[in-house]
Amino acid sequence: MPHPMPGDTPMAVDLDLQPPSASDFAAAGRFDGLGWTDDESIGWWVEAHDPRQDAALIADAMAGCNAQSGLALSDRRVAAIFPERLLVSGHEVRKAARKEKSIVGQALSAANQWAFSSKNWSAWEKLVSLWETDAQRVRGWSRFLTGRSFPFAEIIQVDFIDGSTLYTLRHKLDYVEGLDG
Repeated sequence: MPHPMPGDTPMAVDLDLQPPSASDFAAAGRFDGLGWTDDESIGWWVEAHDPRQDAALIADAMAGCNAQSGLALSDRRVAAIFPERLLVSGHEVRKAARKEKSIVGQALSAANQWAFSSKNWSAWEKLVSLWETDAQRVRGWSRFLTGRSFPFAEIIQVDFIDGSTLYTLRHKLDYVEGLDG
């Protein structure tokens, strides 16, 4: 079952994505250790005793992103990242700017909007941090392979000093210092 979005989460543009359906074992909560990694409807897992712990807060931030958020992890901070162009607020700003342009400017803006409306994005775009904290609140992190399917899932585990833990399936939208260029 997806993590519910908190009320103050920025709205993502509807990307018309059909998320994978949760498996029967996921819907029933029958997991054996990291068994959730074999269910394509689950992208991260949090262990926390309180919803105000860091791992739960980053999960809140990622919940509203249509499975398109990324994890940024460096020696300075850990953050949930997302492209600014895929936020509803970014679209509203661009709409207002288009209204003030000439016909040629509007046509170029429309072409630009079409070109950049793809759900695919990279870490080289203008990104926003949906949630972040200082790296000093991270006890440590590790990566490992797990799962019953091949290729195995690569997991990034982030342990926070408040006792909470984030496990996230690693994908191309993540930036982990020391692993990425």
